Amino acid sequence: MGVYDRDYYRVDSTRQSLLGGTAPACKLLIALNIGVYLLQMVTLNSPGGGVTGWFLLSPEDVLQRFQIWRLLTSAFCHSPRDIWHIIFNMMALWWFGAPLEALYGSREFFKFYLTAAILSAVGFLGVELLLQQFVVHRIPSELGASGAVMAVLMLCALHYPTTKVYIMFVIPLELRWLVGLYVIYDLYPILRELGGAQVVDNVAHATHLAGLVYGFLYKKFDLRYSRWLSHWSWPQVQRKARAVSRQRQVKLYTPPQESPGGEELSRQVDEILAKISAQGESSLTEAEREILKEASRRYKNR
Repeated sequence: MGVYDRDYYRVDSTRQSLLGGTAPACKLLIALNIGVYLLQMVTLNSPGGGVTGWFLLSPEDVLQRFQIWRLLTSAFCHSPRDIWHIIFNMMALWWFGAPLEALYGSREFFKFYLTAAILSAVGFLGVELLLQQFVVHRIPSELGASGAVMAVLMLCALHYPTTKVYIMFVIPLELRWLVGLYVIYDLYPILRELGGAQVVDNVAHATHLAGLVYGFLYKKFDLRYSRWLSHWSWPQVQRKARAVSRQRQVKLYTPPQESPGGEELSRQVDEILAKISAQGESSLTEAEREILKEASRRYKNR
């Protein structure tokens, strides 16, 4: 089921300026989702479910068969029997993703979206494994961009909390309240299941919540990948490697220190003894202690 499988939305016309620009990352993501959906349709009757069976997410496939690609591919896979699933997700991705892409840049937004897709899938797995302890014969599976879109919705609401959407094209609602309603909508059934109730509504509530949490943390801690990775670009890595190599090749030469002559040593000893008399032995430096040791050795060898 999609994130927006019950209501219709549109962005308030007073904030249309937020959607300016071409938003190439959003267009690419939408094109990828549509392309995968078409492949799902033409392989629907293939052995194993075709692309759908190969891309959808389940704990058994990931944890037992180690098919970790499903953590990402499931976000590009939608229900082939419900076209509204992909339509509502892609509409929401465009409405709420385009202003974010204009704000963060295409590369940063693309990385944010892919990370949201993976982490929301991880959140789904974690909650499903926990719920299996309470719900007998639970056979979970998940597909769709809902988790990543929820992260986009949360981040957009944090930047533009008073922007309005219209439910069913009639009821105005600010983004911050829409996000709050989704938190309640997705958290309630999970709490019920943890309490022992059996909830069957074919909605990946855990995926939604994980996406919402990631979007919130991304904004709160300013988790921009462009800043994190700026120090790890390939040219910078090469420069650091060359600098380390040069440091290893430098040979430091420290000339041996000659022991002071008899008169000089005697003078230094007198100064050190005067310092001990005035300030105490604890005031001596390591170099001064070495001078006293050297004077003691010479006295013994006389």
